[in-house]
Amino acid sequence: MYESYVDLETGVWTKMKIVVSGTKAQLYVNGAEQPCLIVNDLKLGDPHGQIALWAHATTDGYFSNLTVRSPE
Repeated sequence: MYESYVDLETGVWTKMKIVVSGTKAQLYVNGAEQPCLIVNDLKLGDPHGQIALWAHATTDGYFSNLTVRSPE
């Protein structure tokens, strides 16, 4: 349902930052100052709990240097 375009390079690490506040989420890619995707109506309401990361079933996905922070 939610998708957006961003230039990605095959075989290169992609830096992502996801900011979640209430029912809004913003996705930043490769240090961009503006988000490439904004979701204003997260379906599960005010977020709390667990985080899951995944890649498409036919794609290898690797995750490194994951940091989770509470709002300041």
